[in-house]
Amino acid sequence: MDEAGEEEQRRIAEHIEWQKQGAWVVLWGPYTRCFWAFACWPVVPESGVVISAGDPHTLYSEMRYVEREHDYLRWRYGRG
Repeated sequence: MDEAGEEEQRRIAEHIEWQKQGAWVVLWGPYTRCFWAFACWPVVPESGVVISAGDPHTLYSEMRYVEREHDYLRWRYGRG
């Protein structure tokens, strides 16, 4: 992947992080060629939650799955 492609992947990661309003830290790993998301809200297990995916759509889907699995929406919005 060239430098322009790497920059585009970083921008996609930044956009996903912005969409999630601070609930996740999202990075593009140029060495791994994967997107990485680190949950940063207090209802995740003590060991934390880290997700990786090769494309942004899969990453976002996995993030939503983990949010439901750990009752994030109830914590964030006070409802299930």
